[in-house]
Amino acid sequence: MARLATLASVLIAAACNGGSGQETGFGSSITTAPPAPSTSGSDASTTTSTSASSAEDSAAAASSGSSGSSTSSASSGGIPDLGAIPDGGDGPPPGCKGKVDFLFTISGAFTMKPKQARLKASFPGFIATLESEFADFDYHILSANTSALWGHPVLCAGCQDVCPEVPEYPCGVTPEPCDTVQGAGVTYPIGKDASNERCELASGRRYITTGQPELVDAFTCIASMGTNGSDQVAEATVKALADDINAPGGCNEGFLRDDALLVVVAIQDTYDQGSEGTAEDWRDALLEAKGGDADAVVLLVISTDIDVPEALCGYDPGVEHELRTWTELMQPNALFGSICAEGYSDYFAIVAKMIKSQCDVFVPQ
Repeated sequence: MARLATLASVLIAAACNGGSGQETGFGSSITTAPPAPSTSGSDASTTTSTSASSAEDSAAAASSGSSGSSTSSASSGGIPDLGAIPDGGDGPPPGCKGKVDFLFTISGAFTMKPKQARLKASFPGFIATLESEFADFDYHILSANTSALWGHPVLCAGCQDVCPEVPEYPCGVTPEPCDTVQGAGVTYPIGKDASNERCELASGRRYITTGQPELVDAFTCIASMGTNGSDQVAEATVKALADDINAPGGCNEGFLRDDALLVVVAIQDTYDQGSEGTAEDWRDALLEAKGGDADAVVLLVISTDIDVPEALCGYDPGVEHELRTWTELMQPNALFGSICAEGYSDYFAIVAKMIKSQCDVFVPQ
């Protein structure tokens, strides 16, 4: 409740005063480890560059065995004793077969309008790449609610026909129960710079599914979170993946599938000091969602790079960046990109390669 009150006061101030973004440079800054299809858990090193480089697919194959001697022969008939005939092994892993569950957690901070625009602009190319990679691309796409303030009176006290402070606010609209749940799929983003309408999702659920008409328009609707002051993308991610919210009757019922790869995209222009837990807790939540299988998760974090000397957002050596730590803990199946880059397509191109690589080695639980 303390956090709610604090956020509410910030919202009131922002509604009156507005907000302005801060960006000190443009380009692209990528931190990644090679997207090798191996299990996470070993020490990972990071490299930051000012130009995006395409990730190389890598695969490892090992063969071992012993060659037994067949110099003896059977006691009758003179037929050589060849020993046990090998069964050919278990074969390659089944893979995800094009099934991917995408979870987007998008900050609605007052400075996020241009960053949300870049994210939405990167989406069509990202999806087109994956459609070309998978013959049977079967997706779920959920944009998690980073705020529990939907419909809260503090957003526009005395609202009747028009909200003077935030004219875009859907005055008089009654929220659905899941509209006010942090981590639930967003279907009616509200507030300044938001969609401010109920998004048309053919699935009838709080996320997009394969076959959605006008997919780009539908994603644009659920990803237009606006600038209502909400952030805490790591906490929203954890809540969106919790068992109860994905269980029958939960807000995100059916989103997580046992036989699908999980891809998380978290975007926030600060280093998320407000989320509950630590980077280790956030990592554990991702792994728990996929039965402890690190190869079943790909993580993309787009955030301020203020903590590194090559920063596009301006360098501050005193910053403890939990979102970057979270990314490093999930490597090699994770990528960190600077939110101050002038576009995010390079990041999504690398993540598309990661998805293809990890889908090949994924073993459904």
